Amino acid sequence: MKRLIAVIVIWLAATNAAFSDSARITWEWYNAAEMHQGRKAAGPADQRLAAHYFRLAADKGNIAAAYKLGEIFENGQGLAPDPIQAFQWYMKAAARNDKHGQLKVGWCYQKGIAVAADPAIAAIWYRVAAENDNIWGYHMLAFMLADGEGIKKDVALARRYFERSLPKTNDHWAKWKLAQLIEAEDPKRAKLLLKEAAEAGNAQAAEELKRIDLKP
Repeated sequence: MKRLIAVIVIWLAATNAAFSDSARITWEWYNAAEMHQGRKAAGPADQRLAAHYFRLAADKGNIAAAYKLGEIFENGQGLAPDPIQAFQWYMKAAARNDKHGQLKVGWCYQKGIAVAADPAIAAIWYRVAAENDNIWGYHMLAFMLADGEGIKKDVALARRYFERSLPKTNDHWAKWKLAQLIEAEDPKRAKLLLKEAAEAGNAQAAEELKRIDLKP
């Protein structure tokens, strides 16, 4: 695992070096795209123009635009949905050290979107994103560590990553999972987390609460 992480880090560095420092950063196009995308009454024409301007900027090396273009292809906003194109643009952003693109590449590998599902590679990309200060990278890694998915199971590290990410994500699934991990040690806090998750609409957390309440 460590060796593969090192290979990816070296590849990222090499890819970044391959881009010319003189490449035009087309923030005018990027800003025009955001303007069309963010209009209150944005319709199909605005969405198509946003996609057009993001594409112009991305083709000239703007990594933020590359990530946005990946989202557009993923969600079908202004362009027909195309998971392969979405993955390719996410990868281009990830290769330029964009932490959001790195997270999305991990997600694609975990869920088998446009690539063969490979949880081990997904875990590596989540770690790269986390080390690049993407809090959702820690969030996703925590689940994989808790379940031993694509990575050696490590409940202690999973707990640490949940504790690190939850204050910012406030994700009800993370609360549900963390409650499971700490129930034996801290049943009071586990119940509180389950209650918060259930109130956020998590049906599994609600079921867990019933189970705990029925305990003698």
